[in-house]
Amino acid sequence: MKVPARFSKKTTSVVPPVLFLLLLTNVIAELILQLDSSGVFDGEQLLRGWAFALGGFQPDLNQRPLFPGQSLSMFLTYGFLHTGLCHLVINMFGLFWLGKLVLPYRTAETFFLLYLASMVGAAETYLLIGLQSNVMVGASGALFGVLGVYVIDSGLLNSSQAKPEAAGLKFFRISLVTVAMAVSEIFVQMLLGNRPMAWEAHAGGFMTGAVLALLSPPRLPRKV
Repeated sequence: MKVPARFSKKTTSVVPPVLFLLLLTNVIAELILQLDSSGVFDGEQLLRGWAFALGGFQPDLNQRPLFPGQSLSMFLTYGFLHTGLCHLVINMFGLFWLGKLVLPYRTAETFFLLYLASMVGAAETYLLIGLQSNVMVGASGALFGVLGVYVIDSGLLNSSQAKPEAAGLKFFRISLVTVAMAVSEIFVQMLLGNRPMAWEAHAGGFMTGAVLALLSPPRLPRKV
């Protein structure tokens, strides 16, 4: 018995649940800070400063933690904080785009773990070679990690790639995403008054994602 075509097609959501969860978490955090900046709460507009002090990544935090465990929690909390709406929108666009590229190769659970691991790897690299006096916030380190995962999962580096045209399309996607992310970071840096850009975190996130992708091949069939 054949199932009619209109019933046999799998339905896919525009925004996969795991991406929706990550997007929503980032948006809610920034929305609260925006409301505070608008004077909705108490008019003092100090919440962003406190959020950065409590959740931003601070390489020299061991000298003055504000609460027990902050030196560990900051490896994750910094990735859900942003400097403003522009910073948030750029990173969330990148998250949506990269997530849609990687999820065909990964389960939602694995994608989520790789995202968080890349965030930690980005912070660890910044801790080792970054500026020790600067507080770091933003999801871009994790996004570069997702980009590293896609480079591996897509098979672009596989010399036995069967379809040159598919390899060309993947290379174009990776190049386009990389350029877009680099330009967006430069734009954000200009908006922030030429504050240093955490390139160390970007490199660390990318390497973490790529290495973990090599160590844990995708469970789902590759689409070419």
